Amino acid sequence: MAGEAGAVSQAKTSNTKERLIAAARDLMIERNAAEFSLQEVAAKSGLNSALVKYHFGNKDGLLLAILQRDAEKSLAQVERLLARDIPATEKLRAHIAGIIDTYGRYPYMYRLVHLLMRERGEEEAAQVLRFFVEPLARFQKEILQQGVASGEFKPVNEGFFYHAVGSACDALFSWHPGARRIWGVSQMNDAVRKRYSDFVVDLVVNGVARR
Repeated sequence: MAGEAGAVSQAKTSNTKERLIAAARDLMIERNAAEFSLQEVAAKSGLNSALVKYHFGNKDGLLLAILQRDAEKSLAQVERLLARDIPATEKLRAHIAGIIDTYGRYPYMYRLVHLLMRERGEEEAAQVLRFFVEPLARFQKEILQQGVASGEFKPVNEGFFYHAVGSACDALFSWHPGARRIWGVSQMNDAVRKRYSDFVVDLVVNGVARR
């Protein structure tokens, strides 16, 4: 009873939800994986693990909340980019660089999308489609259509584009450190991310450019 009373008392504080999200996010960043236990979140946040159920229902609810927060920030940036009066090629370059920057800050993000869509229930998959996949696919479609209309891009399969770009942007962060060392990448830092970003941007832009 005392433990339950303590959990309810903690739940009433204004920043409890944010502390749980921050703790789980930090664990995933440290491990470069979408994995943690509720006990680990409790230990890192200094809160009772029962508060996850209080605020999010269960662990999947917490994962969805983290992904939704991350997605909202990223999609807001893309929406502002789309509104700018600049060529489609410039928009595409900024968009790809922005994805890689996001994955650099949240290296678990792409794998978290797949975890929730492929290994959880239909409800979780439907939510991820609604707040992340569909808006991002729509934004990318608008950039591609602008480029085709202006003569900058050749027509491409938008679904293939979405999946190929997502995989390419995440690849550097999902590689095992041992595999990265084969190619001379001993550690991840801003310089390595910038080099990788420039490479993927050129690869994608040249892939869709009309010759």
